[in-house]
Formats: sequence, C-alpha cells, structure tokens
Amino acid sequence: MKYPEDQKVQCAVFMLTDRGTAWWETTERILGGDVGQITWQQFKESFYAKFFSANLRDAKRQKFLNLAR
Repeated sequence: MKYPEDQKVQCAVFMLTDRGTAWWETTERILGGDVGQITWQQFKESFYAKFFSANLRDAKRQKFLNLAR
C-alpha cells in the first residue's frame, strides 16, 4: 500500500504489536509526546536499530539478492 510520507509513521505505529508497541510507547515518553515531528526515515532507522542488527539485515539482504539470480 502507498501512504503519503506524512502518514507513514502513524500507519506503522498502528500495526505494531507486543514488543513493538512497548518500544513505541517508550519512544513517545522519551520524546515527551512530541512524536509528530518524527520523519519516516528517522522511524525506520530507530526501529531497525532496535529490532534488526546490522548483521541480520545484511544476511537478509544477501539472501534476497541470491533469490533474484
């Protein structure tokens, strides 16, 4: 689905469950509730840093590239 850039964070947050929801609630508290200023890029970077190590991302990327061959 395509979402406008200014709605991507809101849509992603809506889909979070369990640990994702807990992470987001903590992030909201840290930012003092001012999460409307978070860009989609900032959200993705923070989310990936929390839930997907660089090694895991690299392994998944390589697996995908191997499928494309």
